[in-house]
Amino acid sequence: QIPAGIFPIAKSKIEKYYEDLPEIETEAIETTADNVKAYTGLKSNSNIDKMVVSEPFINAQAYSAVALIVKKGSDIENIKQEILENINMNKWICVSAEQLYITNNGNVIFLVMSNEDQAKPVYDNFKKYVNNEIGKELHKENKEEDIELPPELPAS
Repeated sequence: QIPAGIFPIAKSKIEKYYEDLPEIETEAIETTADNVKAYTGLKSNSNIDKMVVSEPFINAQAYSAVALIVKKGSDIENIKQEILENINMNKWICVSAEQLYITNNGNVIFLVMSNEDQAKPVYDNFKKYVNNEIGKELHKENKEEDIELPPELPAS
């Protein structure tokens, strides 16, 4: 089961840093193949039992926290690696997540991506919440030179 305190901790930590942060919505999301791919980059939903997502109501803020419950017998380390390699850190219009942190507590995979000031405290609070009983930690930095901008619209 996903620990109930994860997302309220995330929301309060972010609000501490940004007074005008859009309201964060946290909800269980259907684990359809499209939803799982959109929020995690995973190519299949076959190992995912449940998914909870926490994102701003208005998506001009590059912030996403996701908790996945994976099915028994799933290779958690491979799932985390696939997320690291395939998640879209540029999924928002005009903004990109700078940092991605992923770990797990048992069969719960937790990931958060945003800028450093938001992502790191939320990630650290997850680890604290589960008494640092975590698996391998993965981290990815989205460097400015790696961000692909859309091509300019042709002149009319």
